[in-house]
Amino acid sequence: MHREWIESLLREVRAGEVPVDEAVERLRHLPFEDLGFARIDHHRSLRQGMPEVIFCQNKRPEEVLALVERMREKGSDVLATRVSEGLY
Repeated sequence: MHREWIESLLREVRAGEVPVDEAVERLRHLPFEDLGFARIDHHRSLRQGMPEVIFCQNKRPEEVLALVERMREKGSDVLATRVSEGLY
């Protein structure tokens, strides 16, 4: 989650372009989102200046794909470690 995204959302709410309820829904999973098999830290880049990291070891390919897709939907950069040959 990038600072610019949050600032843009707040400007849209202030301008009346986005209803408060919709903004709350967009922010609902912040800072963490639990997917059952992993928790995504959507605020890591805000706090640390580095993207969230997916530790791929022992994860199934569909789990890694779900993590990457969800992070990209939120506009996050993605870094994956311990990727085995079967995952790419």
